[in-house]
Amino acid sequence: MTPSGESGISLFRHRELIHHRIRVSGLLRVLNASWTVPSIRSCLQSIGVTSADVIVNFNYEYLFLRRLFPDLPIITIINDDFISRALPGCRPSLAYAQQRTCEQSDVVLTPSVVLQQQLAPYCEPELFLPWSDGTECVPVVPVGRRILLYWGFVDWRVDLNWLLQLSRMLEQAEPSIEIWIVGPKSPSTESHPVFHGRKNVFSHPSAELSQLPIGEVIGGLIPFKSGVEGCDAIVLPNKALQLLAYGLPLLITGMPHFPVEPFVFRLDRGDPVTEIRGAREKNESLQGEIRSFVSKHTPSARLEQFAAIVEKARARRDRALS
Repeated sequence: MTPSGESGISLFRHRELIHHRIRVSGLLRVLNASWTVPSIRSCLQSIGVTSADVIVNFNYEYLFLRRLFPDLPIITIINDDFISRALPGCRPSLAYAQQRTCEQSDVVLTPSVVLQQQLAPYCEPELFLPWSDGTECVPVVPVGRRILLYWGFVDWRVDLNWLLQLSRMLEQAEPSIEIWIVGPKSPSTESHPVFHGRKNVFSHPSAELSQLPIGEVIGGLIPFKSGVEGCDAIVLPNKALQLLAYGLPLLITGMPHFPVEPFVFRLDRGDPVTEIRGAREKNESLQGEIRSFVSKHTPSARLEQFAAIVEKARARRDRALS
């Protein structure tokens, strides 16, 4: 057991024999389960599971869970499209494992409309979106908005080629506007031309939003790639609600299922410079709608939703056992 640093939370590590991405046959799944199930049971002896407990599972290929917990409600959360990113030849086996895991669960949750549609043929998946970090949505006094803020990890999802084109367009049309990229970069992105020699692109180390000059920010920039399965499945990135909590409109690309709201400006369906100008001009008038949206996605609102889901899982398990 490892202390988590949070009251009432303990962490236990169990073992696995074979990495989930290469369990390409029933035999390999059986071999892995023969190793993993006893390891989990050993952890359970330390925990002391009771009939009042609920299992929340984040593993898409744990089709042995019902054997471990025949009487307890199981809530499975499928938080990524593991099947589309499977290794060549592995998709059928992993898809089968995911299907059986979901079929044996009492409730299945997902943060993506695309994943919800993919799971629908064999279960009744429910949408469960991220939530804000609890930051109060308060207006920030503007002091001349001139920054487009990308805040977060720069990885394969970020459309750096598009960002480079945007930098060139702004250099001509809005030379006072700067693109700030705040956060770490994956090694594969560091050599991209957008980070080298661009006068209006600035890279900064990781920082809390409260440490940044929010009054100078036009909006939160989320330039994800289009037509890529891992990006198209995203409905609402975690960072979106945190940016909104600071009163920042969102300027996005990709993510076709992103909520359609007055404070969301699409930069890939028309002239991006015009959209950026619109976000800058409308900032103050959008604050009420931003606050209303954030209030629906607070930690307390999501906790209330999850409590209702737990009761639903209990009721379904009771019916299955009766």
